[in-house]
Amino acid sequence: MPSIQLIVLIFFISSIAVQGQYKFSNCGSNPSNHHIQLKDLQIIPHPFKVPGPVLFRLNIDVSEDIVHPLQTAFDLKATAFLITVPIKCEDGVGSCTYPDWCVACSTCSCPVLAGNQLIEIPMNFTASIPIGSKATVTAQIEFRSDTGQTGCVRITDIDVRK
Repeated sequence: MPSIQLIVLIFFISSIAVQGQYKFSNCGSNPSNHHIQLKDLQIIPHPFKVPGPVLFRLNIDVSEDIVHPLQTAFDLKATAFLITVPIKCEDGVGSCTYPDWCVACSTCSCPVLAGNQLIEIPMNFTASIPIGSKATVTAQIEFRSDTGQTGCVRITDIDVRK
């Protein structure tokens, strides 16, 4: 029978070994029907520290010009030690809903026009993540315009450190 120390050591090594690349997908019941499709994502640096700056570089395809306002809802959850907790909205960062993404994102090109778009969104995370020294974050971001244009992106395995 393995000792407690051996079990703790195996858990610690496995938690280090699984750190890796985040993953993303377009989500919803039929993701191919969404007007906004995420094609590529870079999070720089990864993992990133909170508090601290991070850059999100997105490559998106937009099937038609997006009518504003574009309501955007972020649902963020942090998991550490097998416990998942929501990340509340603090100072405009976290599980926030923005009535119009163009107002919230000063670096975004608005209106969002049809075609391929490369977007860089710098953020400075000042909100505290309700965990210990590290966590894995999952984000689901849903977009909806006043005329029903939609998008949904799910990002998993985002490594965050304090």
